[in-house]
Amino acid sequence: MLINRKKVLLIVSICFIASAAIILPLIFFSKYLPFNTVELGQLDTGGFAYDLDIEGDIAYLVDRAEQNPGGLVIINISDPRHPAKLGFFYDGGFPIKVDVVGETAFLANPNIGLEVINVSVPSNPIKLDQFTSSGAVYDVQIVGEIAYIADWSRGLVILNISDYHDIRELARFATSGACSQLYILNNRAYIVDHLSTYSSLRIVDVSDPYHPIQVGNHAPMDVDYWNPFVKDDYVYVCNHAMNGGGLHILDISDPSHIIQVGYHHDGGAIFASCIQENYAFLADYEMGLNIIDISDPSNPIKTGHYFDGGHAYDVMVDGNIAYVADMEDGLEIIEILNL
Repeated sequence: MLINRKKVLLIVSICFIASAAIILPLIFFSKYLPFNTVELGQLDTGGFAYDLDIEGDIAYLVDRAEQNPGGLVIINISDPRHPAKLGFFYDGGFPIKVDVVGETAFLANPNIGLEVINVSVPSNPIKLDQFTSSGAVYDVQIVGEIAYIADWSRGLVILNISDYHDIRELARFATSGACSQLYILNNRAYIVDHLSTYSSLRIVDVSDPYHPIQVGNHAPMDVDYWNPFVKDDYVYVCNHAMNGGGLHILDISDPSHIIQVGYHHDGGAIFASCIQENYAFLADYEMGLNIIDISDPSNPIKTGHYFDGGHAYDVMVDGNIAYVADMEDGLEIIEILNL
């Protein structure tokens, strides 16, 4: 009887070990498996896909690599299953961000400044002019005839671009640390002030472009804010490094009293977000595209995911299609199945 019990225990132990050997890897890798998504198309741009903007049927992607610095890659996405390269622009430096308005692309290049490029003929982009800063331009957003740039050492810089050949500085708002990213909406600039051990989110009233005034500041310790996105009364801002990354949801209805109301962390490091309706689309460096239901900002819930390698660095969404700048993998075009 004792022998039989030993045999039973041995068999149970072997079964348990075998099951664990199968189940545990499945649990581990399940967070990387796509769900509620399918890849439609992909285009390897040759370097590191870093940032992108969409204008009509064209994607403008910033490609960069340490050994072969890239530039602005212009891609036809009218058929998302077969994206095709149309043209390319690079004239030096290390471009990092792009904002496209109509037939003009504005390229933030820390080594050169703000480059203004005519892209009316995608196969032959032509540089119109540039604004050379004494600092380093890391981000840009265009609103009407004003360009707002995040200058690493000078802070928020406001430019008049009514004449591309005569760009003039109107004003600047100095930050305590490095100004790395910005988002402009409804006469307010949301800027990241990157300090040595943490970052703050500053809200600046730019209704008078000659006299920007701070109306709010949020600076929790040990959070490295990155790439804010604003919708309604909320700022969705990434924490791409400290404490494991994540998406912070901040209530800015009273800019003088900013409150964090929600947080999502899925194990990676979030580098960019794009908000559409009740969903946040996250470029997670280690885990690809994450889709989060934010209908209740205090309780964000993951509803979709896509990852097939690479490192997601930026994301834009049009309808039910997400465009991801996925570093080594280039441009990825992903359909969201249920929104």
